[in-house]
Formats: sequence, structure tokens, C-alpha cells
Amino acid sequence: MKNSIVLGLVIGLIFPLVAFLLMRFTDLQAQLFPDKPTGLYIIAAAINLVGCWICYKKDMDKFGNGLVLATFLGMILLVFTKSISIF
Repeated sequence: MKNSIVLGLVIGLIFPLVAFLLMRFTDLQAQLFPDKPTGLYIIAAAINLVGCWICYKKDMDKFGNGLVLATFLGMILLVFTKSISIF
């Protein structure tokens, strides 16, 4: 696999996109986490961060940085769209 930030960013957007589609078009969120409205997004972020950890272990730093960037951007977007208080 190519060690590229752009590729890491694109791959890192897959799981948050899947989480968004599941939240938007299914009731899976309500069935699995009835009192946690962002549960699927947190799982998507955790998957990205585990992938990042694996990339850093295999000396694919740029790809891992792309995964971290995708996770960070997704979580910032989540904070602003869900009106989550961070202070």
C-alpha cells in the first residue's frame, strides 16, 4: 500500500461515511445504543485509530497521519452538527 496522506485520508473517511449512512437510513443506532446518539460515530473513530496504530507500527507514518486527519475532521464535524458541548 502506498504511504500517502491523501490515501490515508480517503480510506479514513470510509468508516465515518458508513456510520453516517447507517444513522441516516436505518434504525440500527436506536436498536444498539438507544441512549447514545453518537455511538456509531465513536465506533468509526475507534476503527480509524486502531488502523492508525497499525500503520505506525508498520512505518507507514503518512498513511497513519491521513487516518488521524480523517478522524479529527469527523469528530470536529460531529461536535458542530450535534451541538455537543466540549467545555
